[in-house]
Amino acid sequence: MDERPAAIDRPGTPDWDLLVDELELLSETDPQACVVRSLGALELARALGDEDAEMRLSCHAAYAHHVLADDAAALAAATRTETLARERGDLVWQSRAAVCRALVHHEIGDLDTAIDLLTHALALRRAAGDDAGTASVLNSLGTVYTGMAQLAPQAAELLTQARRLWLAADDPDHAAMALTNLAMTFVVTSRRLQQENPRGALSAVRHALTIARQAVDEADATGMGRVAIDARLAVVGAHMVGGDLDAAGEALEATRVMLARFPTSRQQIALASFRGRWLVRSGRLDEAILELRDGLDRCEAIGRPAERLELLATLVDAHEGRGDLAAALRTLRELHLATTRQHDRAADRRADLLSSRLEVERIEQSAAAERRRAAALEEHNARLEHDATHDALTGLANRRALDTALTDWVTSRPRGFACALIDVDHFKRVNDRWSHQVGDQVLARIGAILAGTLRTSDRAARYGGEEFVLLLDGVDALTAAEVCERLRDAVRAHAWHDLIPGGGITISIGVAQHHADEAVLDLLGRADEALYRAKAAGRDQVRSAP
Repeated sequence: MDERPAAIDRPGTPDWDLLVDELELLSETDPQACVVRSLGALELARALGDEDAEMRLSCHAAYAHHVLADDAAALAAATRTETLARERGDLVWQSRAAVCRALVHHEIGDLDTAIDLLTHALALRRAAGDDAGTASVLNSLGTVYTGMAQLAPQAAELLTQARRLWLAADDPDHAAMALTNLAMTFVVTSRRLQQENPRGALSAVRHALTIARQAVDEADATGMGRVAIDARLAVVGAHMVGGDLDAAGEALEATRVMLARFPTSRQQIALASFRGRWLVRSGRLDEAILELRDGLDRCEAIGRPAERLELLATLVDAHEGRGDLAAALRTLRELHLATTRQHDRAADRRADLLSSRLEVERIEQSAAAERRRAAALEEHNARLEHDATHDALTGLANRRALDTALTDWVTSRPRGFACALIDVDHFKRVNDRWSHQVGDQVLARIGAILAGTLRTSDRAARYGGEEFVLLLDGVDALTAAEVCERLRDAVRAHAWHDLIPGGGITISIGVAQHHADEAVLDLLGRADEALYRAKAAGRDQVRSAP
């Protein structure tokens, strides 16, 4: 029966938060159902153009694909999440996507890339100020380091940091999980030390046992069944390394009872592995063989080849202990074949991953090239638009833009405005005596003076030849005249000697206050009359229209 939520089937926008929460739960409990459910949800999110929903849905789908060992699909979904998160500036979901990609690389033995991605994810979480998320990444990075002998001290440090952050965030559930992982780190370390440094191994295992027991108490208190089971398995491992088989047996029985209440395939396999080793060391070899075969059947059922190798290795010891060398040899061959297949499978997954990474990179490069083309086209269009409305020499608005602005201002400036018409005095003499090139530079400098003097709400334009127009927003006639006087003084005081040795430049200005319902041509005509009076009075003056 299809259990997809009604939100996906009915038209309109679904409750994405509810759906994302459901997928997050399914990614851990039923990854296959999570993948199936996410396909329809992602299709709907894309159809609605909801990239925020697509980002979150893709991330949970990526985790589910990872659990199912579908590396290419996991990487593609995680990369899509990361792309959308980067475009939105969402550091948290960028980090989640990077963690998922790291898990894929860790699974196939590409530890360097996994650590690089987790380190990047950690930086993103810290930049986002997300302490709980930082703790989560620290926990993941610590578990990766646990499998690397040379990084065991760093693993313990990272897991301790994760625990502190979760405790500070008042999250005892996850704090218990970090403590459990820390206990397992010390168990693994003590097991490595057994041959080379027995005394160091004993010290490490005592520390591991103390931490594991505390993790059991904390997990029981918070009601986290799976964490409590892992904590008990850490207790078993510590007792096994310490050689206390009776205590290990009691812890195994407690784990079995709890696992019956909270069954998970992964932990059932782990229990079979621990119990198989315990039975072998206790001399109960027939029981060990049955236990280990049960664990192997579970591995086969859910496709867990890595755990299968450890079970087979213990089974070889069980057959040898019974003196059944033929069975031990058969199991050893099976172990060798499984190891070879595991290596081949890892190589195939690496090849598939590389292929998908190359495809993702190709798509990203294509998208980047398209974005560059779009940006270049936008820039080109903006430049064409600018050129169409601006004077090339002065950079001010041209006559076309001025006409548009005047038409707009006479109808949409309730505070009123003034229009000033400016003419460069004796400009023909400049061209005749100093050349047209010098004349062009004079006009360009005057344009710069105008642009630097006015407010952002004012407008300056080149009217034609040596004439300019100013539109002064929200000023009365007296203020407009004062502004024009300051502008005239600025032009007169400018250092012109590099262009006109021994000479200078002045301007004449006619300014008119716009009257209600006055047409553009009438306004320009009054400003032009005032300019004529300024020039007739001797130039280098400002005159206001009556």
